[in-house]
Amino acid sequence: MNALPQAAQPPPDDEPQGSIDAGAAEALLTSTTLAARQGFETRGPLVLAFLSIVVLSAYGTLWWSVRDQNPYVGPSLGAIGAAYAIVMVSVVVSLGAYTRARDGVRAAHRSQDVLEGLALGVPWLAVFVFDGALRADGFSFAIVYGVFDAAAPWLVVGAALAGLGAGRRDTARLAIGLGLVLAATVAAFFGPAGSWAVLGAAGFAGLAAMAVIQRIRMHRP
Repeated sequence: MNALPQAAQPPPDDEPQGSIDAGAAEALLTSTTLAARQGFETRGPLVLAFLSIVVLSAYGTLWWSVRDQNPYVGPSLGAIGAAYAIVMVSVVVSLGAYTRARDGVRAAHRSQDVLEGLALGVPWLAVFVFDGALRADGFSFAIVYGVFDAAAPWLVVGAALAGLGAGRRDTARLAIGLGLVLAATVAAFFGPAGSWAVLGAAGFAGLAAMAVIQRIRMHRP
C-alpha cells in the first residue's frame, strides 16, 4: 500500500489542548476593556447629572449659611456637615457605578486608577490642611474659610487634572481641568460668600453640559 502524499499528512499538533495564542488573548483583553468602558459610558450621563445636583446642593448649602454674614466667619458646622454628607453619598454612588463598569479590566488599569486618584486626592486634602497654616499666620476668616476654601480645591484639582490630561494627550480631561482652574479664578473675585455661589452654579452647569454631550454622543449614528 502506498503512503499518503506529503501534502495529505496531518500537521503536527505541538500546542497543548486548551491553549490560547497571543492574538486571541489580546483580542479577549481588548473586548473586555471595551465592554467595561461602554458599561461606564452607559451610566455616565446619569452619573454626571446626579453629580451636577450634588455640587449645586453642597455649594448652595454652604452659600446659604454665609450669605448674610457681616462680618464673615465661614460656613456653620451644620452646613459643613450637610455638605459633607451630600458629598459622601455622591462618592459612594459614583464609585459603585465606576467599579461595576471596570469589573474584569486587568490589574494594570486598576493600578493606574489608584495612581490618578492619589494625584487628585492628595492635593485636594492638602488644601484643608493648609487652612491651619493660614489661620496661624493671621489671615482673616473671609480669606481662609471663604475665598480660599471655596476656590483652592478647584485650583489644585483642576491643575492636577489638566496635567494628567496633557501627559496622556487626553484633550477632554485637559479641558475639564483648565475649566476648573478658570472657574475658581473667576469665583475668587466675588468675595467670600459669592465664591460659594459662583462655584456651585459653575459646577452644576458644567456637569449638566457634560451629561448632555455624553448622552448625544451615545446616540450618534
